[in-house]
Amino acid sequence: MSSEQTEYLMKAASLLASRYKDTQEYQDLYQEGFLAGWEALSDGADMPIAIGAMRRAMNDYMNISLKPVSIPVSGDVRAFLKRLKDADGSEPQGSTETALWAALTGSTEGIQPNTLGTERGVEENLIEKDLYEHLLRMSWLYLNPEEATVMYLIFVEDYNQEEVAEELELGQASVSRYLKKGLTKLKKTLDESLDVD
Repeated sequence: MSSEQTEYLMKAASLLASRYKDTQEYQDLYQEGFLAGWEALSDGADMPIAIGAMRRAMNDYMNISLKPVSIPVSGDVRAFLKRLKDADGSEPQGSTETALWAALTGSTEGIQPNTLGTERGVEENLIEKDLYEHLLRMSWLYLNPEEATVMYLIFVEDYNQEEVAEELELGQASVSRYLKKGLTKLKKTLDESLDVD
């Protein structure tokens, strides 16, 4: 791993850890995130995958006491979670769903409508998730690391330009320039892709 990648990981870990606004946990969050990013890059992942690993590690660190079980990723589980969000509610079906429901709630009683407390439909959530993932991939493919990082912080993490400048130790003019260049490049890329289709 290059020193440039290491420095970038350090800045990203610092930035992500500071988002939790918990000074007591900052160092632990930083270390968890940096190590997860380092491990991902060492395993051959690219920078967006490494940053995703950093975010997951920090999130897991902060929420470990709130998560009694790890939810497995499978078609049965996704189907069950989808039914949880339906207006009519659902009963667990089969051993996988029954075990998942019992682990999450400590109860095997019936599931009431909107158990997860969401008002948006499953389709809206999936579309938003796909859109975020697509835009994030595009930003890392077509932008240089500084432009991609600035755009990520502003549009995904809801930083303002002053906060980005402070976090990345840049002047606000540089942040503004990276943002403008990044938006221009992404617009050009989107226009070209629409012309091809």
